[in-house]
Amino acid sequence: MVGGTKILLVSGRPHLSAQARLRIESRRDLVVVGEAENYARALSIAAAEKPDFIVVDVGADDDGALGHISDLVQATKHVLIVSDIGEETTLSRLKQKGVVGLVPREQLVGAIIRWLEHDKDESGTLTLTRQEVVVVKLVVSGLSNRRIAKSLSVSEAVVAQVLDSIFRKLKVRDRLELLIYSSYGALWRV
Repeated sequence: MVGGTKILLVSGRPHLSAQARLRIESRRDLVVVGEAENYARALSIAAAEKPDFIVVDVGADDDGALGHISDLVQATKHVLIVSDIGEETTLSRLKQKGVVGLVPREQLVGAIIRWLEHDKDESGTLTLTRQEVVVVKLVVSGLSNRRIAKSLSVSEAVVAQVLDSIFRKLKVRDRLELLIYSSYGALWRV
């Protein structure tokens, strides 16, 4: 396929790589340009193919996996982690290394499509209120609705309403998608 979004898969689990390939290639505008079972092979393929996304499968048993993420981040614009583990410490460590997001496997294609849509939207027409921007920043920093409410001296109901408005405007379904959206680097005008 010429001109599609190129994706490199990195996984030591062939069955999971095959599942991801099927999901990705179910769309005509996405193509898997390579599959690597380890980071050295991934870097080699990335240098040759210049993928738009590198999708890395990280499992609970991948103790040393995060140490190589920084190298992959340097090889492409978007490194996306697909995992069954979603603990905040792991997500925080990944963000420090430059990863754009941590996504459950079943949401992989949707996450890639949303990021591609954001890439195309350079008009800057998306507008959040100052309060919504503050709430997004507090959500991204890991605060619960209760802590956000206390921090802003408002009720939890107000925080929930503001989050609903943010979710509608940004077309995200939940806090995880909001986190992914914001870690991608989307800009909001106030």
